[in-house]
Amino acid sequence: MKKIAFTLISLLFLLTACQANDPNAIILDEVLASFEEQQLSLKESKATKNDNIFGMKLNGVRPSFYELDGKQVLVYIYNSNNQREKGLEDWRKKTASMDTVSYKVCEVNNVLLFYVYVDEYLNSETDSRIQNVVTGLSDS
Repeated sequence: MKKIAFTLISLLFLLTACQANDPNAIILDEVLASFEEQQLSLKESKATKNDNIFGMKLNGVRPSFYELDGKQVLVYIYNSNNQREKGLEDWRKKTASMDTVSYKVCEVNNVLLFYVYVDEYLNSETDSRIQNVVTGLSDS
């Protein structure tokens, strides 16, 4: 009986250890490379969560901060699509009663991306290029 239990535990451990990661998961380097492919130069920013509401932790994840033409870009990398969806849901709950500045949110696989612009409108060329970033990530 002990031998069977040991064998089952060993088999369970082996199966768990060999589980593949999400093959569609995107890493931060891929996000940055996609921006570069669209000739959008991101500069790492020293912004902190205390600067504004866009830096808050969402579903347990803090964003990486960047700047694009003087505008803030926040990149949240989650372990899965489901975790990313919960991150956006967390954003909506936390900001439901707040008056936020203009922003664009993009979702692709496990990535949640915010482009924060203070102007009343989003530059159509920038919008198109950011959408190409997202499309490039979903195609890879």
